[in-house]
Amino acid sequence: MTGPSRESTTPGRVENGTSTPGPAAPWETAGSPRPPAPWESAGRSGSPRTGVAAPPPGGPSVAEAAPRPQRRDRPGVALLLAAAAVAAAIVGFRVSAISGDASGHWQSAVRLEVKRSTSAQETVRYLYNTEVPLAITIMRARLIIQALDAIPASQSGSAMAVAIEKSVQTQILKALEPSSELTGAAYALEGGGVDLGKRLADLRAASPDDLKVDPDATQAPGDTLSDKAVRMSIALVFFGFCGFIGAMAQTFEEWRRRLLQLGSAVLALGVIVAGAVEVLM
Repeated sequence: MTGPSRESTTPGRVENGTSTPGPAAPWETAGSPRPPAPWESAGRSGSPRTGVAAPPPGGPSVAEAAPRPQRRDRPGVALLLAAAAVAAAIVGFRVSAISGDASGHWQSAVRLEVKRSTSAQETVRYLYNTEVPLAITIMRARLIIQALDAIPASQSGSAMAVAIEKSVQTQILKALEPSSELTGAAYALEGGGVDLGKRLADLRAASPDDLKVDPDATQAPGDTLSDKAVRMSIALVFFGFCGFIGAMAQTFEEWRRRLLQLGSAVLALGVIVAGAVEVLM
């Protein structure tokens, strides 16, 4: 009993428009197995280039059959970077506000210093430009009168001239002494002259509002706030380093867990530094 016939797959001949099949291949005869393809030898089957077995007829293609690598989500990296960005924004805003307050105190201190300096300069100008020339004129008249009184009448060539000069200087004293506090007894020195330092202190004391001006007291809070802002800005260094660690964790998957732990520790340390500066200063 013979099996079903198979059509020959070998090339045939065409004669007079009629196709004549060629001789059947050895493996097409009944009971003859097909020899393996070269690429199927040594335990491999499929394409000679890729070594992947060809899919069955009507099945999915090789591209569809091969599993596609799934994209792994990285929520830890995203959360770390987001937390570092938010913390840096909050601390940066607080540092900016504190620095602004410090600058305000410094500007107020400068204005007060200008006011105090202007008041002191006006007092010194009034003393040396107004009272000192007047005191010099009065003291000169006094010395002339003393010298005239010391001249003996017998040595005087003209008693009338001495009397006239003495009268002139006396009139000068009467006119100027009432308007000069500097030449009063309160400022007279034992060896002669006047005490300018004491007079200057009294003039300054006459304006108590100017003496109350203290730029240093206004500047001190500004210095404290500036120091606070500088120390709080150290936390920004930790947050920046935390962002760098997050970027490294995004790149190196084999170190991601350790990098995330390190980044979380650095982030927590930065928050602790900022909070400690805010509370203690």
